[in-house]
Amino acid sequence: MRTGWILAGLLIFANGAQAEDGRYQALPLAGAEGGKGGGRALILDTRDGHVWIWSENELITAPDGHRRYGTGFIYQGRLRPGSQAGEFIDQQAK
Repeated sequence: MRTGWILAGLLIFANGAQAEDGRYQALPLAGAEGGKGGGRALILDTRDGHVWIWSENELITAPDGHRRYGTGFIYQGRLRPGSQAGEFIDQQAK
């Protein structure tokens, strides 16, 4: 869970604003089969609904074109509230 606190802190500083208590929530995700593949977490902005996945072992392409594995954030989109429990919400067009 230490990783979750680190991630929340990084997001706060990246936005250049001080977050309210509990605004960013991190939830650990299962890795690859047998727990291989490094740590992963789902990060939710509870105020604005933005969602990211943070991964310790993500394939990254550097500006010079070299590919390597490292930590990375993957933006998943923005959630919107539903009108009732169990509602299926279609993905909105971009």
